[in-house]
Amino acid sequence: MNILSTLSPAIFYAVLLAIQYFLSRTGNKIVGAIVPVIFVIVLIYLYLTEKLGLNIWGAIIFGIIGLLFLLGQWDSAQKDKKKKMEKELDKTEGKDLN
Repeated sequence: MNILSTLSPAIFYAVLLAIQYFLSRTGNKIVGAIVPVIFVIVLIYLYLTEKLGLNIWGAIIFGIIGLLFLLGQWDSAQKDKKKKMEKELDKTEGKDLN
């Protein structure tokens, strides 16, 4: 049981980053902003209710690091989607030449 309580935050963060990645791959770039906005709202709520256990600077640093990870996932997903679309366009152009 101790292992589960130790690994549960890591599993939660991995699932959160996976959700962010897949939402960012949609055609609408605004959908990729859902998870970072929810992250900021939850972080502010946890800080104001003093459940976070950090002072203001710790909360700000935690928020910045979290947003960097989420925005990194967004950027990665956007690049992957663009690369996939360019590959499909190249295939289509190749078929048109034949």
